Amino acid sequence: MKNTTKLFVLLAVMAASCAPKKDKYEAFADDLCVCMRPMADFQNELTKLFEAGKQDEVMGMMEKGQKIDEDGQACIAALEKKHGKIEGEEEENKAMEALRKVCPDIVALMEESAAPNMAPEDMMEDGEPVLEAPVPAGEGENEQ
Repeated sequence: MKNTTKLFVLLAVMAASCAPKKDKYEAFADDLCVCMRPMADFQNELTKLFEAGKQDEVMGMMEKGQKIDEDGQACIAALEKKHGKIEGEEEENKAMEALRKVCPDIVALMEESAAPNMAPEDMMEDGEPVLEAPVPAGEGENEQ
């Protein structure tokens, strides 16, 4: 019986050592997806409530969203310490490719919220859109 247990442990160790090792981008993507999952779930919850016409409930969830965002930002900051910085276009592309494999649903949410029809100059530094003030009637037109 002892030999069977030893054999099982040996086989388990060998199988684990033969498993393909993740590169740094896959490991980063795994961890980043864990950090971002709560916010993605929260966004999906908000969308369902909004589509159900429950705007009051959506507005009541702002504090929960802020907490999730703070926790997510702290988690992401810890990733930089763990995995190092992803710098340069080539590394960013590899990281995005790994993210698409690990959590394509989160990448889709990220791409949706990036407002692809908005020009970069229409965005503020914090990513919030700049809303132009309405011009009162008669102003801004050439008066002759």
